[in-house]
Amino acid sequence: MKKSYETEMYVNGKRLPLNNFMQETIGNIMAGFSKSLKWMETEAETIEVKIKRLPEPTDVDAHVYPK
Repeated sequence: MKKSYETEMYVNGKRLPLNNFMQETIGNIMAGFSKSLKWMETEAETIEVKIKRLPEPTDVDAHVYPK
């Protein structure tokens, strides 16, 4: 396996151990996602994502950018 990404994942501030396969899988998914964005002009060197669970699900328009 050739490794292209060094990936770290934290949940509630705790670093989760990721084997090489999971690091590559998450890295490839996020890199592919960022490449599909129309405003991306160059390939990303680093990608940071922060996900926060909402207190309860909320109805939103999926095609509108949040403020």
